Amino acid sequence: MKFRIIAVVATAVALSLATAGSAAAVAAGHATPHRTARPPQVTGSRLQTGLLRPSSLGNGFTSGATLSTGGKLQSTRATMHVPSMSCRVFEGQIFFGVYGDTAGALSMFVNPNAPAQFPDAIFYGYQAVVQFPTARAAGTFFAQSRAKFAHCQSFSEPNPGDNVPGGGTLQVGSVSVARTSISGYQGFVVTQSIAMSESPGTSWYRNILFAASGTDVYSLWEVSGVNDEPSPALMSRLIHRIQALYPRRA
Repeated sequence: MKFRIIAVVATAVALSLATAGSAAAVAAGHATPHRTARPPQVTGSRLQTGLLRPSSLGNGFTSGATLSTGGKLQSTRATMHVPSMSCRVFEGQIFFGVYGDTAGALSMFVNPNAPAQFPDAIFYGYQAVVQFPTARAAGTFFAQSRAKFAHCQSFSEPNPGDNVPGGGTLQVGSVSVARTSISGYQGFVVTQSIAMSESPGTSWYRNILFAASGTDVYSLWEVSGVNDEPSPALMSRLIHRIQALYPRRA
């Protein structure tokens, strides 16, 4: 299951992309070894209920496309691996159910007033959460994602906009990849520049904030005319909303 990150909207100036602890038993007077229970899991449909509302991003923002893995958990067998993916595939689309993750959800938010506010406005963005069966698996995906962003310094990809004659290309360049912390959770922030072949001399920024908490990896994506990191406070709110969906520990 996948969702394309970059899409072009036909406007004069806008680029729009889209566990419960451990258990012990006593038998025959001897304690058995402690065995850790599997972390709790929820479905993609459930994760989607915890995503932030568009109004959290700013006044006037509206909902765009949404996607989730639905009402059942996915197979933990990975069919795609971040280190072997090309830059355009890894960064051009968000995938669920292919990294060994068990569920995922995302939603897009759009600022319909952005063209009039260019360049000092966010055109659109995404929020996403990917759930893994264990915290270790989530940590591996988080680390591999950071390494992939650092590796992808410059690449081009076809412009997917249906309203652009001839299609054209998008040139993506890495400005920086830096470690950060969000309310005590490990994170990293990515800054990229994007140039569209149909608009020479004009460039946009794509800013991405990643965070890892337990079995989940979160991301906030924003496309704007200025270099502005997605709000860590907003990411913290997203993490807390998703965590509240899980059964409380006994």
